[in-house]
Amino acid sequence: MAIDIALPSTAQGHIRRLSMRRDLEAVANLVELCFSDTLDLEGRNFLRGMRETARSASLMGWTDSLIDHSPTPQTGLVWEQDQRIIGNVSLIPITVSAHRCYLIANVAVHPDFRGQGIGRMLTSAAMDFARSRHVPAVWLQVRDDNPSAIHIYRDLSFIERTRRTTWRATEEIPRLPDSPGLSLGGRRSSFWPDQQLWLDRLYPTGFSWSLPIDRNLLRPDLWGMTYRFMAFDYPHQWAVQHHGELQGVLTWRHVNGYNDPLLLAAPEHANEEALFALLVYARSRIPRSQPTSLNLPASMAKDSLHRAGFRPAHTLIWMEYRF
Repeated sequence: MAIDIALPSTAQGHIRRLSMRRDLEAVANLVELCFSDTLDLEGRNFLRGMRETARSASLMGWTDSLIDHSPTPQTGLVWEQDQRIIGNVSLIPITVSAHRCYLIANVAVHPDFRGQGIGRMLTSAAMDFARSRHVPAVWLQVRDDNPSAIHIYRDLSFIERTRRTTWRATEEIPRLPDSPGLSLGGRRSSFWPDQQLWLDRLYPTGFSWSLPIDRNLLRPDLWGMTYRFMAFDYPHQWAVQHHGELQGVLTWRHVNGYNDPLLLAAPEHANEEALFALLVYARSRIPRSQPTSLNLPASMAKDSLHRAGFRPAHTLIWMEYRF
């Protein structure tokens, strides 16, 4: 697939299309170098997958045209200088509200070449590439502790849409509080309407490309029971009430990954003491086979989560540019 936009270049280097067959190993090394201090287990598994793909492509003699026509083609651009790849940006197809868009990711520049505007040129070229594919928007996620990157993206007219924090459970589980008026137990069928409403607010369907939630697994009706049986997936759900009023529902699923996800459904102005009790109650019933994590809007339930033995792993700013 020939790229149909003008790519920036300087006397020292130039941007070109990524060759997954020839460049993937070098890009994996560059991404690892640039983000070594923030890579978690998921990130390292992603890099391992990149390297395995690179080896497979080389052994099987893949051509870039074959990769381009795969069911979910990923593409990208690299900055090449003196026959070295010293910059990268990935473009990952995503679906946002039933529209095909691109996620800009892995914007990396070798530390020895920073401060020359290479990251900005790579991001701008990625935006031009996406525009040439007639998508309505591009998205990106940037850590809130990366002010230089945030400045670049804002300067390129990206708009912040939300901030979300990933929390990870520590080994220590605090004691369950003895709070008058609180009632803890399994999720009841009658709680589903409120739970569904709260899930829609905390995990909007427009963000399902990054927050995939299969609501069918959570339904208490016959369809939900049948769906769970067919999927062989049985989430555990617990709820907390305060003087008979529902304050939150927490869902835990065991998945084949590096940690098990938790989903919290709670009202906008949640009772912090109730959420703390719910988190502790659920944690005491979750098998400790692998870590658990919880993704929430950045400002939500911080006190409850800290007290319940969770610590923030990172906060990501989600940004969008619409064409």
